[in-house]
Amino acid sequence: MIEVPSEDLERAFQDVVEEFRSRVQLPGFRKGHVPRNVLELQFGHSMEHEVLERVVKRSYESVVREQKLEPISYPTIEKIDFSRGKPLTYEAQVDIRPKVTPRDYLGLDVEAKETEVPDQDVDRALDELRQRTAEWAPVEREAGEADAVLVDYVRLNAKGKPIRKTEQKDALVELGASGLLPEFRKNLIGTKAGDHRDFEVAYPPEFGNEELRGRTAAFSVDIQGVRERRVRPLDDEFAREVAGMRDLAELRARVRLNMEGEARLRAQREQEEALVDQIVARNPMELPESMVREYLEELVQRLRGEGKEWTPEEEDRFRNEYRPMAERRIKRDLLLDAIARAESVTVTDEEIDGALRGAAEGEGPPPETERLLRSAEHRERARAHLTERKVFALLREKARLKMAVA
Repeated sequence: MIEVPSEDLERAFQDVVEEFRSRVQLPGFRKGHVPRNVLELQFGHSMEHEVLERVVKRSYESVVREQKLEPISYPTIEKIDFSRGKPLTYEAQVDIRPKVTPRDYLGLDVEAKETEVPDQDVDRALDELRQRTAEWAPVEREAGEADAVLVDYVRLNAKGKPIRKTEQKDALVELGASGLLPEFRKNLIGTKAGDHRDFEVAYPPEFGNEELRGRTAAFSVDIQGVRERRVRPLDDEFAREVAGMRDLAELRARVRLNMEGEARLRAQREQEEALVDQIVARNPMELPESMVREYLEELVQRLRGEGKEWTPEEEDRFRNEYRPMAERRIKRDLLLDAIARAESVTVTDEEIDGALRGAAEGEGPPPETERLLRSAEHRERARAHLTERKVFALLREKARLKMAVA
């Protein structure tokens, strides 16, 4: 129960009276000189509502500050007892961020991870690089299943006439591409430069373009040429021209170095999440429902912003299926934050500056860096990230390393 003294109510009422007096104008009175009793007679209900709203807000915020509470939801105000000349009383119900006192988080078990990269993995990465940098070279023959054709095309209306703004010049159609609709593949295989094809395409109900989704469209296609995919040999010339390396040996060494770095990062993430699993298991807690609900809502909204579309049933199913992961993530963040406080883990402004300068490197001119350095949002995000990195470094340092047994 929160109580507001009657004198505080009267002061708030006087402030509201003065505000109303300064902005309302009534017949027979100069603006700013309307007597209080007239104002109360004319606007009493509105003024009481304004007073109630102000004093509840101020008193609630004062209690939150004094008791050092961390609300995670908007308060529900109930049982309001409001009478002129008497103290105001009311109840405020709000979910509070759980107070976590972490325990048993040092001396955890962590498994050593193998980060050596086998030669065959390096060979596979080099071959993938060759495939990604393959070229489409012109050939004077009919198109096969592994080829591509260079085409000009236009969609046709029901009368067989070209539809404006649907023309496309020099479009490269890969006949072996997994996303190519079967009608294109069927009608373009076996063509050569100078050929012409007219055919219809049935678009599936889930097709990305809403205009064509679930419909049948007619196309007129002129084949400009056939292209053959040519993969370059893996040699010193490839290393120089494609990767900017001195020779193949240097390219291989660079690929191995990058893969080993990725393996170390992957092993570190796996170790950290294994530590989190142990800490969560040793520190059971009940989460406020509003905390989980808000986390899931933010995730749904973010996915919507990225173009995700759901039916109501699909959205409900997603929320239910993702709930355990959401609960683990919330517990993870609460516990890591609590460990940081318990261990007095701090991040300096200089460390934040360094992180933000590193993030801005190559992203734009100096003004972009300065914008990041001044942004409270980016600084707080960098502080949270650096704090988490320091906490994990502490946990790994104090952990017991276990070697994996083959």
